[in-house]
Amino acid sequence: MRIWRYRPVEADGPARVAVQAAAGAPLVDLASAWDGAAPDGTLALIEAGPEAWERARRIAEEAPGAALVDDVVRWLCPFDRLASLRDFLAFESHVLLGARRRGGDVPSYWYEAPVYYKGNHRELLGPDDEIPWPEYTEHLDFELELAMIVGSKGSDIDPADAADHIFGFTLFNDLSARDVQMREVSAWLGPAKGKDFGNVFGPCIVTADEVGASPDLEMRCFVNGEEWGRGRSGDLHWSWGDMLAHVSRGETVYPGDVYGSGTPGGCCGLDLGRRLSPGDEVRLELGLPADLVLENKVRSRR
Repeated sequence: MRIWRYRPVEADGPARVAVQAAAGAPLVDLASAWDGAAPDGTLALIEAGPEAWERARRIAEEAPGAALVDDVVRWLCPFDRLASLRDFLAFESHVLLGARRRGGDVPSYWYEAPVYYKGNHRELLGPDDEIPWPEYTEHLDFELELAMIVGSKGSDIDPADAADHIFGFTLFNDLSARDVQMREVSAWLGPAKGKDFGNVFGPCIVTADEVGASPDLEMRCFVNGEEWGRGRSGDLHWSWGDMLAHVSRGETVYPGDVYGSGTPGGCCGLDLGRRLSPGDEVRLELGLPADLVLENKVRSRR
């Protein structure tokens, strides 16, 4: 199932949620087809649990004509809210490139635990939004990532049980102010202002029943139509189960928590020695089985 948020182009009012049974299937407005009061956003739907998810899936499959989504809409970030945001450093290829830039070795702790930082879960952007270019940075960058959405509450989760806690996945463009980020981490804390100004998700959430709990999908990034890098989501050194187990040790994870994978090596400007300029268009792509590519496209502004 796919879950989208949208707003009709020629209508005022709140954002709406649409569901889609599979690639190429009609998109159905959830509230219009729901008998009674539907969950008022994607986070509410995720928090409502498996019975609500199955009901949404049946609505998507039955596709009542009166609830079909008009073609003239603006697609929004698929999340109205996140419970929390953690971004991992799970691809060894990216870590090795970072060590090479620094002229040193990969820190030994990286091989002991899946490290992460806590992001700003309130600064959310969607496909076709403009990237904010903070006035305090000269070095804006992107990162091509896959994001996992937690579906069920738990603590001290065994990696083998991870599939029971994974709701789905979406594309994630982890924006960075690299100059600020480097100064922050040199002071032994952060990143904070180097990361917290914008997190781009979408265009939709793809539930785990479609791609599995450990998807191996092609990921590609483009700037102004030129391919800058590609990777596969299955090349993680640390699995999603490892990440869930690590975070849930001695604490509770909740529905709507979002985990970024980190970027594969060579899928951000920093790894490539290349920089964005104001007005550049960044497009991320995720190849799905038997599907057209999912696309997340944003343009920087200053």
